[in-house]
Amino acid sequence: MNLMINLKPLTFLPFFGRLVFLSGVIYNTAWANTVIPVDNSRPDETFSQTSPKQHLFSQKPKPTEPTSSASSQQISLTIEQLASRPDLVLRALIPALKNNDMRGVEILLPIYAKQSPDPFLLKWAQAVVARKQGKLNESVRLYRQIIAEKPNLQPARLQLAIALTQNRENEAAKAQFNQLRSENLPAPLLTLIDSYIDTINQRDSWNVYGGVNYLHENNVNNAPPKGTKAEGFTPSSQPEKAHGLSYFINLSKNWSLAHGFFTEFSADINGKYYWDNHKYDEFSTRLNLGGGYRNAKTEVKLMPFVEQFWYVGGENATKDARTLHRYSKSSGINLDVDYWLTPNWKISTVLEYTEQRYIQPQRQNSNGNSYSISNTLIYMPNSQQFWFVGLDYYQKNTRLKAYAFERQGIRLGWGQEWPKGISTRLQTSYATRTYRAPSAEKNMIFAPSFFKVVQKNHEYGVNFTIWHRSLHWLGITPKITWAYQKTTSNNPFSEYDRNRIYLTFSKTF
Repeated sequence: MNLMINLKPLTFLPFFGRLVFLSGVIYNTAWANTVIPVDNSRPDETFSQTSPKQHLFSQKPKPTEPTSSASSQQISLTIEQLASRPDLVLRALIPALKNNDMRGVEILLPIYAKQSPDPFLLKWAQAVVARKQGKLNESVRLYRQIIAEKPNLQPARLQLAIALTQNRENEAAKAQFNQLRSENLPAPLLTLIDSYIDTINQRDSWNVYGGVNYLHENNVNNAPPKGTKAEGFTPSSQPEKAHGLSYFINLSKNWSLAHGFFTEFSADINGKYYWDNHKYDEFSTRLNLGGGYRNAKTEVKLMPFVEQFWYVGGENATKDARTLHRYSKSSGINLDVDYWLTPNWKISTVLEYTEQRYIQPQRQNSNGNSYSISNTLIYMPNSQQFWFVGLDYYQKNTRLKAYAFERQGIRLGWGQEWPKGISTRLQTSYATRTYRAPSAEKNMIFAPSFFKVVQKNHEYGVNFTIWHRSLHWLGITPKITWAYQKTTSNNPFSEYDRNRIYLTFSKTF
C-alpha cells in the first residue's frame, strides 16, 4: 500500500476560543415598621441581567468539514518504508492533524504509536481517530484534555466544536464555535463557522439543562450585623446561618420556521432546600412561550411568561416550619436581543415587564408591577479571555409607596482560561437603590428618624468562580464560587454583609 505524504514545516497555527458565561447577583433590602422589627421574610429580589449566554441548540445536516487543500511536495512510500523513517512519520502526522485529515491520521497513528511518540500528539491523533470511528464520547473527552493543555491550538478547538456538534452536545458546541469567531481567521473559515452556527440553530430537539449547588450561608436573612443599635433602637432580626442545596432545571424546545424565524417553549424550575433552617426553603416555576428570529450573528426573542413562587415564610415563619406555601404569582413579557457587532464584540439587551401579585393578605401592599432594562457589552480579544460591562435599571411599583423603589447598577467582569486547565470568572457590581417614600410618617413619635426619610442604599457585590476544564465526570464540571454582598444605607437596619460559598454541578442533557 502506497501513502502520499505532505511534507510541511513543523509549525502549529495559533488559535483560541472563548467561553462566555455570566452570572447575576441577587439582592434584598428589608423594610422595617415603626415597632422596629426588620422584615427579612421576603426572598431575595432577583433582577433581570443580560449576560453572554451559551444557547441551547440542535443540528441538521452539517457543513463540509475543513480538510487540507494544499498541494505541497509529495512523495510515495509504502507503510513498511514509512515505519523505518520516524522523521517522515512526524512530518506527515502534524499536517494531517492540523488539516483534519482523519484518514491520514488513522493510517499514521499505529506507526507513530510505536516510535516513542510525543504524548500530546499521540492524544490528538487518538481523538481524531476516535471521531472518525464514531466514538464521539471518547473523542470529546480527549479533545477537552487537549484544549485544557493548549487552549490556543486552533485546529484542535475547531475539531472539538465539530465533534460536540456530531455528539449533539448543543450548548457546548455552539459555545466553541462562538469562541472561534473572535479570532482573526481567514474569511472562508469564518464562513464555515457561521454555516455551522446557522445549521445548529435549526435544530428542534428538546434540551434539558440542570444543576445543583451546595450552599453555605452565614447571613441567609440579610440581617444587619449583630449588636446593631441606632437612636436607642435595636433591630429584631439577627443574622442566621443555613446550609443546604439550591437546584435548577431548564427544559426548552425550538420549532424552526422559514427564513430564520422560530417558536420556543421553555420551563424553569428553581429551588432552595436548607436542611438546618427550613423556614428559608423556596421553590419557583416559570413557563415561557414565544418566538423570534435568529441567524449566525443576531437573535431576537419575545417570550411571554407566567411564574409561581412558593416559600416557607422566612422570619415570619415559626422555627420548625417546613411547609411551602404559595407566596406570589407573576406574569409578563421578556424581550431578549443578542447581536455580534464584530467577531470580537457582542451586545446583549434584555427588557422585561412583570405584573406581580402576593397571595397572603398582609403582603398585598407589595402588589404592583416592575420594569427592567439590562445591557451588556462583551469584548473577547481571544479565546482565552473575555471582558464585559453591564448597565442595569430596575423599577418596582407597589400599592404602598414605601415598598416601591428604583435601582440603577453597573457590572464589570473578566473571564480567563489559564494554563494547566484552570479557568476563572470574576464579576464586580455596584448599584444604588432609592425608595419612593419613607417607612414612617414624620408625625410618628415612636419611630426613629431614619424611618421618616426616603431610604437610599448602596449595594456592592463580588463573585469569583474557579474550575478545571479537564475535570469531567458524566459530562459534569464542578465549579467553586465565592460571592460577597455588602449594603450600606441611611437606614442602619438595612445594612448587611453576606458571604456565600457554593459548589456547582451542572449538565446539559
